[in-house]
Amino acid sequence: MIRNVNLIEHLPNFIREYKEIKQTMIAENPEFQLVIDESEKIKNNQFIKTSDLVGITKFEKLLNIVPNPHDSLDSRISRVMTRWNDSIPYTYRGLIERLNILCGENNYTISANFNAYEFDLQVYLPLSGQVNELEYMLSYMIPANFVVTISNDLDYEAMGTFYMASTNVESRSFTITSELNHEIMLEGNLFNGSTISKVLEYTIN
Repeated sequence: MIRNVNLIEHLPNFIREYKEIKQTMIAENPEFQLVIDESEKIKNNQFIKTSDLVGITKFEKLLNIVPNPHDSLDSRISRVMTRWNDSIPYTYRGLIERLNILCGENNYTISANFNAYEFDLQVYLPLSGQVNELEYMLSYMIPANFVVTISNDLDYEAMGTFYMASTNVESRSFTITSELNHEIMLEGNLFNGSTISKVLEYTIN
């Protein structure tokens, strides 16, 4: 919604005083509001970054992209932006431009040894599907004789305090590595009386 519709504001002051005119304008306000809101959606869906679900679906069809069911709108926009700006020939400068679009400027680190045909990339991609899109992009932009290493580092913290009486307590610290390489740490302070406490730590790859 870009603005609230109030039709009576567009009438001369001497007409606004009539009750019939006022009630008519109030009754028509919602209909004009729908028209204005829909026109704003149409305008926004002409551009990738301001698209809603309907608009981004049209861009995906143009690029033959099939989104994953769990992808958010932001991740779908990010994928379309990456594909939309694709151009050949593929150069190192072009790769940097594509990484700036997908990852954001200064949001990644490249360590390349071209003489040894090694290419290391450290990124920080929080959205679902972004790592898959990065792997897809590098698969055709980086020469096949290069050894490519990608790491996605994300830090999340969850802290809490528990107060309880006599009980059995189990505290766990998880480090889970998925396709997004999320690292999730669970920390807490425990205050209790006679308690049997058990602390476990898991690493899942």
